[in-house]
Amino acid sequence: MDNAARIEETIQGIYDTFDNPRKHPVEAGLGYIDGWIQALDGLGGSALTGLQTELRNLRAHVERDDRPAMAASLQLLGQETARIAHDLHSFTDGTGDQLRHLGQTLVTAAGNLKMS
Repeated sequence: MDNAARIEETIQGIYDTFDNPRKHPVEAGLGYIDGWIQALDGLGGSALTGLQTELRNLRAHVERDDRPAMAASLQLLGQETARIAHDLHSFTDGTGDQLRHLGQTLVTAAGNLKMS
């Protein structure tokens, strides 16, 4: 799966989870997290290593159903994703715009989780 498809699938998965929370089991969320950890594996760079670390933290929070920690982790991931998207703004393939949308979606998900 290419990055554009993975980003779109993740965004849709987040929306679906908040629209139908009972429909999406924890295992599905862990699968998304694991997929992103693997996708970033070996790409290098301190920003990507930081994202992987935070994804691993998020995975642990999901496994423990620690909602405040999940919200904080999603917030961090969203902010970092938006920062990376800003750096990719000059790419003409739309990756920066997709990442910016993903960052906004993660921040929104964090806010929704805080309120639930």
